[in-house]
Amino acid sequence: MLKDFIWDFDGTLYDTYPVMTQALLTALHQFDIRDIDEASLYRDLKIHSVRSAVQNFADQYQLSANELTATYHQIEHQNQQAPQPYPGAKAVLEAVIAHGGRNFLDTHRDRTVYDYLAQNGLADYFSGGVDASQDFPRKPDPSAINAIVQQYQLTPSTTAMVGDRRLDIDAGVNANVQTIYFNVDGYHDAPNATYQVEQLTDILPLINLA
Repeated sequence: MLKDFIWDFDGTLYDTYPVMTQALLTALHQFDIRDIDEASLYRDLKIHSVRSAVQNFADQYQLSANELTATYHQIEHQNQQAPQPYPGAKAVLEAVIAHGGRNFLDTHRDRTVYDYLAQNGLADYFSGGVDASQDFPRKPDPSAINAIVQQYQLTPSTTAMVGDRRLDIDAGVNANVQTIYFNVDGYHDAPNATYQVEQLTDILPLINLA
């Protein structure tokens, strides 16, 4: 059974991708790029990443990737004011702690992530973690997970990386921890995950009950 959990934030704990998608669309509009399908862009962000999408648009339309990235982040920060956790997030975080485990973050987002957690009363459920300010290599590089495991003396066989994208799962596999793929969009994109769940409460039976 699993004891300690390392959580991705965007698309795993919180439903932030709709605003992220809209923010990138708006940023592209400011560069006079308008013929982008929203559903396809959403899928691209989930399957790959914002960074990858920005670079692809920059290459295709001969834009500055840095300028497009900066515009996107400004818009996303303005619009992502009150993101909401997915149903069941609080119950699972509580259950982890109730059964002797700890929760950690591994996110590419900056420290605004802690403001979002605090808005929903979830910040105290976390014992630590890694965010963009610590400048670790991005997933699927396992460095951030390895650092959490080492700092908090976690046992890899009872520690799980939870994420909604293949790169989250690949990072966990590369760090030799257990992995849980949150198949929230039905993309079935991480067949290498130890476990796959369709909703966060499906994790409850996996938590250490000893």
